[in-house]
Amino acid sequence: MLRQQALNTIWKRLFFIFTLLLILSVVLASQTTGYQVPLIVFITGNIGGYVGFHRRLANLTDEEIIHLSSTWFGVTLPSFIGGILAGVLYILFISGVVSGDLFPKIIADQTPTCLDPKTSERFEVIFCQHAEGYASYAKLLFWSFVAGFNQNYVVDLIESLKGSDNTTDADARDNEAGK
Repeated sequence: MLRQQALNTIWKRLFFIFTLLLILSVVLASQTTGYQVPLIVFITGNIGGYVGFHRRLANLTDEEIIHLSSTWFGVTLPSFIGGILAGVLYILFISGVVSGDLFPKIIADQTPTCLDPKTSERFEVIFCQHAEGYASYAKLLFWSFVAGFNQNYVVDLIESLKGSDNTTDADARDNEAGK
């Protein structure tokens, strides 16, 4: 199989995945109650992963392209990982670990279900969150796309958070030793 034939096969599969993700996002967002934001974050991360994978195809060798064209797994995995990383980034936004003017502000829902003391002790309360206004939703979608598109971004962010935690611990020990 030639490189161009293999690329055509991959592009058809990518287009199928992209179309499926768009349809899935519209259907699920209209059918689910309370889970729209995490779902849209996941789907947007998937789309970012799809676009990032499409751009990386140009850097692959002929052998890699031909191998990818023979498997669905290699084509779908980067998109799925993009969705997972977007979800991780969303959790960092919810927790306030990542915040600032460039990032969305996530606030708690004030619905009776979310304010119910029984609900507040269960895991589902994590879904009782939403972005504050249109600008925050736009930022959330943008960063979800980036998380999928540049999958190293979230991993690097987590590494930097881990590094800043170690620095804080070391600074605290140094301050205590200096007293």
